[in-house]
Amino acid sequence: MNQSARELTIYYCGHETCMPGHYFGPAVRKHYLLHVVLKGRGVYRTSDREYRLMEGEAFLIKPQEVTYYQADNREPWEYAWVAFSGTEAERLVSEYRSEEAGYCYRFDSGKEWREIILALVAAFSGTSHNMDEMRGYLYLLFSHFPGNAAQMDLYEKSYIEKAETYIRHNYSYPIQIADAARYVGIDRTYLYRIFMMHKGVSPKHYLTEYRILEAKRLLEDTTLSITETALSCGFHDASVFCRYFQKAEGQSPLQYRRQFHKADL
Repeated sequence: MNQSARELTIYYCGHETCMPGHYFGPAVRKHYLLHVVLKGRGVYRTSDREYRLMEGEAFLIKPQEVTYYQADNREPWEYAWVAFSGTEAERLVSEYRSEEAGYCYRFDSGKEWREIILALVAAFSGTSHNMDEMRGYLYLLFSHFPGNAAQMDLYEKSYIEKAETYIRHNYSYPIQIADAARYVGIDRTYLYRIFMMHKGVSPKHYLTEYRILEAKRLLEDTTLSITETALSCGFHDASVFCRYFQKAEGQSPLQYRRQFHKADL
């Protein structure tokens, strides 16, 4: 099992439209279990508190905690749920917790949260059962909860720094963004999101930019051929390299080199 799987594992997901008064519990769960209310109303009870929830809200059941929840008799709720655990799950739960509301949440404005939880359920039910895809949806879902923004910002920047380090040391190899995400210990969907948020570019664009930067250095300081330069910077052939270089610099690699090696050409 890889590191990211140990840190965040999703066990099952589901979606249900409840009958009036439908209830579950009192009972305990082995993993974290997050319910997202899509429609209607209901009540959620822990050992010491009771929460009345409606569309756009969610409640989290902690492992080994005795809980009870019941659909409203007049407007029974429809909800989707996801069970998960791991050290990264502990961090998510800790960062997105309101002392006033306990482990109940209100999503931010908009309806994107609905699309995310349903996409997560669909990914779980699909034939591929791609764990990276499911983790990505779970990260996105949590990102729509109010949280400790300053602390989350520090976490996200540390992830970006670690991904940048991986790229700087491996750009000359045929790496993929999924490789960088695995090195960081998060999924590629989440890595894409935080790169766009903090740097304004995708991880793939960052990798290409870094390869072009290193190619410029080789074109300036060495006499390597265009093909050798391309392969040294992680491009699989010269034509692909030339196309990316032309787009980034507005001139071909050979034209760029002429500025520094006029005597050699």
